[in-house]
Amino acid sequence: MKQVLLILAILLLNFSCTSSADSGSYQSPEQTYQETKLSLEDQERQSPLNFLKSDGTYRENLVGKFVLEGNVTNSASAITYKDVTLQISFYSSTQTLLGTEEQTIYEYFPPGQSVSFKFKTFGFQDTKSIGWQVIKATPAN
Repeated sequence: MKQVLLILAILLLNFSCTSSADSGSYQSPEQTYQETKLSLEDQERQSPLNFLKSDGTYRENLVGKFVLEGNVTNSASAITYKDVTLQISFYSSTQTLLGTEEQTIYEYFPPGQSVSFKFKTFGFQDTKSIGWQVIKATPAN
């Protein structure tokens, strides 16, 4: 019984020493907030595609051009992006990829805001559907 109590006392002492060593590295909430904010800005700066999304519609006009209209939304909280490039994919009736085209929107995309776009393109012969996604962007600040 004494051996069990001795082992428990040693373990308790060991855990209390470990936790007191960690408490010596206390940081004020303001420092932690600043570090977190910088970390978030770094993440947003390094991975713009994670924070830029695009949606919209398309139609074929009277002269056979496809008209794409939509928005690019920046969900980042700190970084403004610019010069967003969309990759437009053209598909057949069997969903076979016929080809792609890139279009760049030379605008600023502030945090938490959407920017609208409108493109006209001939696409590819036998195109039945179109999709697009953001493939490139540059941090502006």
